[in-house]
Amino acid sequence: MSKVIAVTGATSGMGKACVEALSAKGYRVYGTAYGVPVDPAWKNLPYRLIPCDITSEHAVKCFYREVLEEAGRVDVLVNCAGFALEGGVEDVTVEEAKLQFEVNFFGTHRMIREVLPVMRKQGGGKIITICSLAAQVPAIPYQGFYSMSKKAVDGLTEALRLEGKPFGIQATNINPGDMKTDFTANRVRAAALKPGSPHYERAMKSIESMKKSELSSQGPEVIASLVCKLVEAPRLKPRYFIEPKYKILLFLMRFLSTSRIEKIVESLYT
Repeated sequence: MSKVIAVTGATSGMGKACVEALSAKGYRVYGTAYGVPVDPAWKNLPYRLIPCDITSEHAVKCFYREVLEEAGRVDVLVNCAGFALEGGVEDVTVEEAKLQFEVNFFGTHRMIREVLPVMRKQGGGKIITICSLAAQVPAIPYQGFYSMSKKAVDGLTEALRLEGKPFGIQATNINPGDMKTDFTANRVRAAALKPGSPHYERAMKSIESMKKSELSSQGPEVIASLVCKLVEAPRLKPRYFIEPKYKILLFLMRFLSTSRIEKIVESLYT
């Protein structure tokens, strides 16, 4: 029987790459669609797109209800939905920060929380979350709230790995560094981050440095390829990293002081 896989953020970036790669492997794939009009052409896709706002508990419940009515189970959840908020701690309002966490952290939690009873009842499952290298290094300046949200996601998966183990539920994070996806164009800037802000010039330098790195990096297909492998892997590691240069950086961080690591991040993003 073909595995049933749910994927968030399926209309762009890593999510779209994942639904395309997974359906090409013959899996039965359901993706959440948000911020795009329902298109009659969706019926011709090799996967199902279902309108769903992961910041809405009702919408998440409706998504799973539709999947279960059609497929009867969910073997794998792949969390890809997310965005980056640009702005310094002083620039970002509480409401803007809440939205960052509402999508990146609480949206991920909603998707996980609703599928856990399903996986427990069927005897197991896998939860694969696209996290970020930002969860493993000091918070990136002027993109700190994105870093904070991903550090929270990292902790969520750590807890889930131990809590799900007795029920055959495995969980892992994939931690990409800079990637060439729609993510770059979909960044949201804090309203107060504009000329006149005491942080504007340094923030824009940091943000442009990040964007330049993203646009010259690998595409989302490398993430989708790894996800396909993890769907069939007998055991999931706590975390996966993609680019060799970041693996080397994380290894070296074991031997560097916190102040030294901060200087490295500062040199890259300020």
